[in-house]
Amino acid sequence: MTETVLLSFPLRHVARIEFARPDRANSLGPQELEALHHCLDLAEARPEVHVLVITGVGRHFSAGFDLSVLLERARGASAADELQADFERAANRLEATRLVTLAALNGPAMGGATDLALACDLRIGSERAAMTMPAALFGLPLNASALRRFATRLGLAQAKWLVLTATPLDANAMLAAGFVSEVVPVDAFEARVHALAQRLGAMPGSALSAMKQVLNAASPQWSDRAAQQAHRTLIDAVDGEVIARRIADALAQKSS
Repeated sequence: MTETVLLSFPLRHVARIEFARPDRANSLGPQELEALHHCLDLAEARPEVHVLVITGVGRHFSAGFDLSVLLERARGASAADELQADFERAANRLEATRLVTLAALNGPAMGGATDLALACDLRIGSERAAMTMPAALFGLPLNASALRRFATRLGLAQAKWLVLTATPLDANAMLAAGFVSEVVPVDAFEARVHALAQRLGAMPGSALSAMKQVLNAASPQWSDRAAQQAHRTLIDAVDGEVIARRIADALAQKSS
């Protein structure tokens, strides 16, 4: 665990993970994603815990992968295999955990953080919430797991629109698209998160977990072979030089 990823147990049966890097819009690098796995290990090791809230500190949920890390990896020889592997593992882990997960989007979720949110079972947003998936702008194909989550959670047409056009959504548009189930006023958001976590925590955990697993299994899934083929297609589409140039341009615009 690091000071940029915080784990607490604020309620009976409830764990809470906070992305705590507000000076960098809660962006996540390899260290933070490793800490996320460690936090999940600790929460799952407590048999009395069956609910997990994931949120951000400050005004952002998470800006996704730290662009400076992406830039470094895009210029490396192993960029094709490394660029999004960390996020894919983290999102897949969140999706598969026995814990019932609630993404509390206190503010914008960008890039890979949108997949972390979609990997959660439940999602609510404050009026400050927003989302954008800019991978297409960088020439960076999303991994197959993230694309599947966009399609199964939001529908194929909506997924294509958001992924292929990199269109940003504000909180109300996220509600209309089905990305979140509720939009809550900023001053009431934490109270709503607390109440929902408390409600879930009061339910029998074994039944919730079992129903979650069956619901996940009932969702449309790609076969392993199809997923592997799709992943290889995505890997072949990666051009590290293009990605590096576009990320460098984005970083320059942020600093100007």
